[in-house]
Amino acid sequence: MAWILLFLMMLPAAAEPRLLLNREDVARIKAQAQAQAVVQRLIQRAENWPAAHVENYGLKEWALPAEGAGWSHAYVCPVHGTRLKQTRGQNLCPVDGKDYHGWPVDNVVYMQRNADNAAAVRDLGLAYLLTGRAEFAAKARRIVNAYTALYPTLPVHDNNNKLNTQSGARVMSQTLSEASWLVPLVFGYDLVRDTLPAEERIGFERSVLKNAAAILTGNNRGKSNWQSWHNCALLAIGLTVGDQELVRAALDGPGGFKFQMRESITPDGPWFEGSWGYHFFSVEPLMLTIEMAKRAGLALPEAAAFRRMLDAPLRAVFPDGTLPNFNDSGLVKLAAYAKHYSIGYRMFGDSRYVPLAKHAGSDLETVLWGAPVLPEVATVAPVSDLMPEAGLATLRVRENDHVVAVKFGPHGGGHGHFDKLTINSYWNGAQQAADPGTQAYAAPTHATWDKMTIAHNTVSVDEKPQAAATGKLLEWVTLPSATAIRVSAGAAYPGIEMERMLVHTPWYTLDLFDVKAEDGKQHQFDWMYHNYGQIFGDLRWDQAMGLSRVNGYQHLSHPAADRGDMDWREIIRQQQLGTVVHMIGSPEGIVVAGTGLGPDLQVPVPFLMSRRQAKSTRFSVLYEPMTQGSSVLQFSSPAPNEFQVNGGGMNDRIHVEPGRFSVLHEVFGKPVQLVLSGIAETELLKRSQTIPIQVDWSDDGATVDLFMEGTLEGAVRITAPKAKLIRLNGRKIECRANGPYRWASLPNLGNLEPCQ
Repeated sequence: MAWILLFLMMLPAAAEPRLLLNREDVARIKAQAQAQAVVQRLIQRAENWPAAHVENYGLKEWALPAEGAGWSHAYVCPVHGTRLKQTRGQNLCPVDGKDYHGWPVDNVVYMQRNADNAAAVRDLGLAYLLTGRAEFAAKARRIVNAYTALYPTLPVHDNNNKLNTQSGARVMSQTLSEASWLVPLVFGYDLVRDTLPAEERIGFERSVLKNAAAILTGNNRGKSNWQSWHNCALLAIGLTVGDQELVRAALDGPGGFKFQMRESITPDGPWFEGSWGYHFFSVEPLMLTIEMAKRAGLALPEAAAFRRMLDAPLRAVFPDGTLPNFNDSGLVKLAAYAKHYSIGYRMFGDSRYVPLAKHAGSDLETVLWGAPVLPEVATVAPVSDLMPEAGLATLRVRENDHVVAVKFGPHGGGHGHFDKLTINSYWNGAQQAADPGTQAYAAPTHATWDKMTIAHNTVSVDEKPQAAATGKLLEWVTLPSATAIRVSAGAAYPGIEMERMLVHTPWYTLDLFDVKAEDGKQHQFDWMYHNYGQIFGDLRWDQAMGLSRVNGYQHLSHPAADRGDMDWREIIRQQQLGTVVHMIGSPEGIVVAGTGLGPDLQVPVPFLMSRRQAKSTRFSVLYEPMTQGSSVLQFSSPAPNEFQVNGGGMNDRIHVEPGRFSVLHEVFGKPVQLVLSGIAETELLKRSQTIPIQVDWSDDGATVDLFMEGTLEGAVRITAPKAKLIRLNGRKIECRANGPYRWASLPNLGNLEPCQ
């Protein structure tokens, strides 16, 4: 650590800005024509402070909150559970407009005001640096000195207003929030530091920065998004006040930046908590830590892992640019984080970041740290993707935007949901299969619904939630027009085996959910499916249904039942599009429909439940993406592991068993597509290999396209009497004719005629 000490000794007592911007950065920003609109908005914010702050919060005059802040998740309507809206000093419920005050509501507004004050110091400092206008530095100085006087007087308190707890803080109610408040505050202070008299600098650094650092270091959270913010704040403070130990703790200490790079970022790239919301919440402090270390001349080779965090969301994104709201997360829009991809392109030069980075021009962070110039790049269509360590799979097809996301990995710690093997889906520009995501943590439904198994698209056993568990990948096959995945739920229910296999095609997704009790006793298995829209289908729903009042079931409204012993289908429609759910009946089952809660508590989301009393069962389901109407007239299973899909001229045959599956798609009796995995031979294709392969016949039968990894081995015979051309992965290969068959990749073609 001698290099840190040497660096700190070289710093003058009052240096020019160096923490997150330096002289070269300022020159770059001033020279960028595209940055000037952002700079002008920044200057306007600086000019409008504190008047805008006073107006926004309904204050008579600007002042710091006189007491410590509250927890942001407590800012909810106690009646409706929805987040309140702060409007000029009023805390309004969006449902009935009632204005709430008192603890903890008013204290959450104190949190908002403190956060805005810290952002104001940053903005005022930037405006001063870019314009030289002394009034901006004076305004920042006013805020800094106010905190110098207030900070030591505030008691350490936590989210429950208990004093002197390990997680508590002074200005905020938890060390996480204290750290995220400190980062922009210290950044802004660094920009105006040399305009303050020495006694004011000493006072702020002693009363606020060093005092706050002692609170943060007393709450090491280890593998945690909290600790990533702690590290960022500690590094900022350490570099600012010249404290070698704080710099060491932030980078090399237990739970430090290097630890987070090793332990908290999965090998696939997603943050370990399995939430895209917390993924990007953690990206921010990690990125700022890298930027500070760079300007301080501190080598961080471990920062290479940060690139995986930028790569992962691109692999899992839905076509509309949102990410599945698994675990404690809302529907994250990638465009909201375009700034990170501009910065990421500057860091790593990865062209995949460019299309998203182009949306980041109006972000302040892009101007400060992003790429000044972005090249033109071709957009690459995403394909099916698997992140096995994170336990996330995204099933895609080349023909349309039908996407299914599967979650099977680690639980995700305190932000995990009890929903192993759940799915979300997307079709024709809209989310289909729904996940509740998360409400504010103080909302009653967060614990009683958001986290519960029954709130997700998986199976609940005996009306109990799953245990925190890690699933396992059993099978993964991907081809241009078909993807298959088989996963197990691990120890989600002790003594219960649960496996789910999905075969995803352009026309439908086959879902086989197997549940088996190892104790040989009957159990209640509730297969659950939530989809945005309204139910319009074939079942009668004329039986009133009573459900449990615990473990999330209490939030299922208007449940009604019908027989489940016959094959059935239901349409869940959103305007002119939707999903048709087909299920093969079971003699031990009933079907229940109703509404549950969605991400917006004021908008119910329909559910379908198949309830069975059995020792073991298979839920065989077909999800058909629909525009004007359903094309599938019949979904049946003529034999174990055999399925047929008929309707609209389509006559498909599917065979599925562990390690082997095939899908034959025919239209009006003509083969259109064949997918094989683990199977060498059918009536349409004969070969020696069993690796996955896709065969496409053109409409006129003259062209056959083969798709597979690797090369063909041995003789390959295809039934294609009109074929004149065979291509392998888009490249023409030799083709010979023999009656209705076409041969490719023969070691010795003999006397067979070329395809004509």
